[in-house]
Amino acid sequence: MLRLGKLVVVAAFASACNNSANATTPSIPIQDVDDGGYPFNKDEIVPSAAFTDFTALAATDVQSFVEHSPYTGESFLGTYQSNGVTFAAAVVNVAQTYRINPIVLLVAVEAKAGLVAATTYPPVPSTVDYLFGCGCSLSPNASGPGDASVCDPSAAGLDVQLACYANALRTSLDQVAVSGTTQGGWGPGTTATTLDGIAVKPKDDSTAALYQYDPVVGTGRSGNSLFSTIWLEFTQTLSYESPQGGAAGALAEVGDSCLVSSECAISNAICATGSGYPGGMCTSHCTGSCPASDAFCAAFTSGGYCLALCNPTVPASCRSGYSCTLVQPSGAPSGTPPSNVCTPQ
Repeated sequence: MLRLGKLVVVAAFASACNNSANATTPSIPIQDVDDGGYPFNKDEIVPSAAFTDFTALAATDVQSFVEHSPYTGESFLGTYQSNGVTFAAAVVNVAQTYRINPIVLLVAVEAKAGLVAATTYPPVPSTVDYLFGCGCSLSPNASGPGDASVCDPSAAGLDVQLACYANALRTSLDQVAVSGTTQGGWGPGTTATTLDGIAVKPKDDSTAALYQYDPVVGTGRSGNSLFSTIWLEFTQTLSYESPQGGAAGALAEVGDSCLVSSECAISNAICATGSGYPGGMCTSHCTGSCPASDAFCAAFTSGGYCLALCNPTVPASCRSGYSCTLVQPSGAPSGTPPSNVCTPQ
């Protein structure tokens, strides 16, 4: 793999994201405990094509959903904002950045702490601000993984937490694409045992990714059985029809995560890897311009490379490990202004 040289302009912002496997799960609303007669298949939680259907909902769809939730009416998420980003915008931005269905993110928010069903802001702010435990660590004085006193302030907010969660799922999907299993050994057609002692043989990469994140089948109140129930509730409420076949939008665009160049839907693609490129980054050489309208030919010390354009006023416009930075063009006509692109931190 080719590792690119440093950018002429380097971002200073940094954020932290820890796996939430050790985080406690707050109480779940009673609506989620009743399985409602929904079928549950432990070997296929969400079909692959649906899991990566990242254009399934627009921000207006998400906003309408939380304003008229399947539970008690309007969720507090209808008016919630973090880092200047509405919840609906954060869900869609993260979904498109990591190529994960926005409904998956809505389900995770509900399964983790019942936030879609909550009509008022939870009494413990860390339940929201550090929902997935990203940016948090345990210490002897901590009251629990969600104790804000041991959490990185830059990781606070649902926009950051959702990005961290989606990044974990995308990393697992990419690992399955390259090696057949996730780092923890979960993969299609591979039998593994969950923490609650149940043998599972994932049917697809999406189910493997969910078990990598939370290796528990559960009994309706936790684990992937709860995730499945909420997924079916939400998709029924939204009248969502899953696409057929394999993963939707499987090929990555400029700036998306990757493990190998063949994952990138770019001419003469390069998957930049190494410690400087968390999760890998799809790019390509360029001189003056890039084929994609949402990419910019940025100046590196080693030449021009296409990077994804971003909005500096939207924190979630770049995936975890990358920040929106103003950079100079490469090979462009004199007078061409710099642009904001997602650069590795």
